[in-house]
Amino acid sequence: MEDELTGTARKIYLYLLRQRRPVGIRKIQKDLNLSSPSIVSYHIKRLMEEGLVKEVDEGYVVAKIILEDYIRFKNVIIPRSLFLSSFLISSLAILIYLIFLHPFSADVFSLVVIFIITIITIFDVIKKYKKLKSL
Repeated sequence: MEDELTGTARKIYLYLLRQRRPVGIRKIQKDLNLSSPSIVSYHIKRLMEEGLVKEVDEGYVVAKIILEDYIRFKNVIIPRSLFLSSFLISSLAILIYLIFLHPFSADVFSLVVIFIITIITIFDVIKKYKKLKSL
């Protein structure tokens, strides 16, 4: 579904995803610099038919998050790879510390980190392969 969302509809969807509260059609039009409210209305209607956006009393909000490689944390969209990068940077700092103070512990720690990263990447590859197969 993420691949089907393109152009103005995608812009509106991503805009709504970043908002902290419901947004009206005119605000969307103004903030995205679109030519008319009817264009926003058309795309909002399409997004609602897809079940991605819903209407509430104050405007429109995202009903379903479809960005596969991203996570919404509060109102910030961050790539999933940020967590793996943080893990790797922390592991590297710990490893450097262990190399100087406890060389044997550094070997064990390295094995554990490599094992964890291997498991994560295997699951990711399997998930993406299954998705590719289903297309």
